[in-house]
Amino acid sequence: MFTGIIETIGIVDSISKRGNNLDITIMSSISKDLKSDKSVSHNGVCLTITKSNKISHSVTLVNETLNKSNFLTIKKGSIINLERSLLVTDRMDGHFVQGHVDDVARCIEIIDNNFQLLAISLNETSTGIMCNNDKIKEIRNKFKNSLIALDCVSGSPCIPFNPNEVDTFYFSVQKCFGLPSGLGVWVYNDKCIEANQKKIELNEITGSYHSLEKLHKMNLKFQTPETPNILGIYLLMKVTEDMIRSGIDNLRRDTNYKSTLIYDTIKKNEKLNCSIINKEIQSKTIIVADTINNSQIFIDKLKSKNLIIGKGYRNNNSQIRIANFPTHSKESIELLCDEINKI
Repeated sequence: MFTGIIETIGIVDSISKRGNNLDITIMSSISKDLKSDKSVSHNGVCLTITKSNKISHSVTLVNETLNKSNFLTIKKGSIINLERSLLVTDRMDGHFVQGHVDDVARCIEIIDNNFQLLAISLNETSTGIMCNNDKIKEIRNKFKNSLIALDCVSGSPCIPFNPNEVDTFYFSVQKCFGLPSGLGVWVYNDKCIEANQKKIELNEITGSYHSLEKLHKMNLKFQTPETPNILGIYLLMKVTEDMIRSGIDNLRRDTNYKSTLIYDTIKKNEKLNCSIINKEIQSKTIIVADTINNSQIFIDKLKSKNLIIGKGYRNNNSQIRIANFPTHSKESIELLCDEINKI
């Protein structure tokens, strides 16, 4: 039994035909925990594990399954939604789902893809997934009439994107800018103002405590609705001045160097696995690794060396998260990797 709530994603690594059946190997962060003959939901279909190792697992699709699912259309590199079966002690958050598929249907028409607003995360902190500029551009081209909002909280300015591809983006200062929390920056274009005005004319809700209309009017006078965080604004100015002086290309080059070093260290450590296998979407600023043993072992041993790393969000006992922001020097990351190699 399953809940229907996706636990993680996998990437199809290989497909081989055997008679009328297909043998598929999938790379995922949960493969190491799977055993032969166990049932796992793959794109909603209950499939039996035939074999598994640290980074991948295999399943066999019989002719009946292929005829009643969309697995005939998958190819190497396809993304598969995965969910392990329920434990009797699990909290029930979704639905009772068997994973038995009755038939397939064909979508004959998309009625409307003109959404009012699409929200994207440049960098997702809990999972360590990054949305690169090519993907943002692809979304922009597909939804030309929609407002696109980009959450840059743990990505900007380390992960590049083209501001012209989005209508609004925002970030806080405590991540990549290395400042105390308490200040956020919101950038928006005229398209946002126009959309907001149309909602006002239709008597639709445009805000509660604050609204874009009020914030924009204050912004035109270089003011804020409440007493501004002057110290935070001043410190942000000094940090950005320093970043500009050092060069944004150098900052991003250092970020790439440090992230590559961390991922290589994880790859070489037998007690760790990269949580995100697809390199194209691996975060540069928040690196997430799955641990073979209890993650607290890594956290405690590194803490004894005055090196602080984070726990995983969903399962604190099997993941670690490593921050890689400009405030983290190359030397500190190199030291961290050296200590991880010793564990």
